[in-house]
Amino acid sequence: MSALEVDDEDWLGQADWIVGGQAARAARKQGIYAGYVLVLFAAVYGFPLVQALFRTSDRIWLREQLASAGGVLVLAGSVAAILGAGLWAGRFRGPVVPPLPWIDLVVTAPVDRALAVRRWWRFAVVATVFVGAVVGLVLGSGLAFAEVTGVAAIAVATLAGAALGVLGARLWLWGQVRSWPGADRGVSVLWRVPDALRALHAESLRAHSANTSTLAGSALTGNLRTARLAFARPVRRGRTARLRAGRPIRVLVRRDVLGLRRQPATVLAGAGLSTIGALVLVWGLTQPAAPAVALGVGMLPLYLGFGAWAEGLRLQADNVGTPSLIGVAAVPEAVAHLVVPAVLTSGVLGGAAGLAALTTGLPPVALGVLAAVVPSVALLCGGHLLAAFRGAPPTVSGPQGVVLWYLRPGLVVVVLGGVTSYALRGGHGVGSVTATLAICLVVAWGLATVRRLTHLHRAFGAT
Repeated sequence: MSALEVDDEDWLGQADWIVGGQAARAARKQGIYAGYVLVLFAAVYGFPLVQALFRTSDRIWLREQLASAGGVLVLAGSVAAILGAGLWAGRFRGPVVPPLPWIDLVVTAPVDRALAVRRWWRFAVVATVFVGAVVGLVLGSGLAFAEVTGVAAIAVATLAGAALGVLGARLWLWGQVRSWPGADRGVSVLWRVPDALRALHAESLRAHSANTSTLAGSALTGNLRTARLAFARPVRRGRTARLRAGRPIRVLVRRDVLGLRRQPATVLAGAGLSTIGALVLVWGLTQPAAPAVALGVGMLPLYLGFGAWAEGLRLQADNVGTPSLIGVAAVPEAVAHLVVPAVLTSGVLGGAAGLAALTTGLPPVALGVLAAVVPSVALLCGGHLLAAFRGAPPTVSGPQGVVLWYLRPGLVVVVLGGVTSYALRGGHGVGSVTATLAICLVVAWGLATVRRLTHLHRAFGAT
């Protein structure tokens, strides 16, 4: 009996026509349109903003800062954070996620898996390289047209962005490969892409496809709890540690500390983001010639790092309206959950202030940085109260309203934090007082949000 030889490429072409139909062509059109929108936004908004930022700074001073050890360290830390985020994201939603019918009917068939999933890998690589190249082009063009660097910076930054996209895509794939137990999970798969694609298990692909649907649904409906549950992983550390009894507020604080002990990756992520934000913020406060926008930029990683440590606050918001097991009202409980992230963030900012004093040799500089710690931490507390207890998104405002709903707490922190730090750096008494009052209003707004959402859930449950 003779064996039937089937060409994998021809067989996959027929399967694509039967299972996928015109899906591949539609996906290419959507990708091209997304790239067109990205280029349009980069040309209309990105390049003018970046160029204006560099032009409003002292060119010689900015060139020295970029070439200094601190500038190189911040750049390396930012690149490491981006690559680490790609590796982490690959555990939940990797670059290779075919639709479920393709996984069930084609991937599990006796065909080379590297060929069966090659299309989705190519889409991911092209997307990451294109985004990296566009971002590098915008930054390099801004530096060159502002006469901070030469024209060669345009090509260098574009190529560096594209290379970063390639490396990020491969780390993203490696994270997906490591999301399922297997023999070939080592770092060598970074340069053996076909072997990495063959190492993708069908059950892992199904899980990633389900995560994609879950995340898309939670983003469209504003149900962030579903997304957090999809990202949750079993706790394997600190299982022997137990929560000690005590007064309610102390127990809540101890509970948050215990939660961080059981999730060391979360602690490290928060520490890394907070350190980057603190360094940028201190650099903006100690350098009078630094652009004012750097102060707001430094608040963004601080906001994200604070959020990584504020898991207890989000858990309270997820269960809002339910009776408290230890008899604490909603507002005091929310304040108790802010203690741990506030203390950790204050420590990072205090360490950055000490580093500024050592490098500059001016104790008043450290005192000026410390003066900005209290309002910055208070603003972060208010912003995360707004983020955790924001409730459901508006139902009649369309996609733009949902996006604004997502970004509102972060925008409040970044804008108001940058204005406050700029007023403190320049010694503007009236501006500092006004910004401090605005921060107090944000904190009061956050506490009012906690009370409002709690009462709404209890009223809804009572009916």
